[in-house]
Amino acid sequence: MSFSYRWVIVAAGALMSCVAIGTMFSLAIFLEPMAIDTNWSRAGISSAMTLNFLVMGLGGFAWGAISDRFGARIVVMTGAVLLGLALVLAS
Repeated sequence: MSFSYRWVIVAAGALMSCVAIGTMFSLAIFLEPMAIDTNWSRAGISSAMTLNFLVMGLGGFAWGAISDRFGARIVVMTGAVLLGLALVLAS
């Protein structure tokens, strides 16, 4: 059985997707502790998350156009770097 580098790329993409989706949908678990620690209301935190989802939905059009113009590799790598920076800044 020969080892194909393509499967490494697939695995890396799956891992990035799991991290991205996991951080977004973990709000239900962390909502109450975040509200207590920051003294923000649950509605305020939930509104920020709603805004996040709306921006992601609209941003998908922009990322799609950029992907068509420059290629998927550039877009995915840029998105991965931006996600990493955002997670570092958010922690």
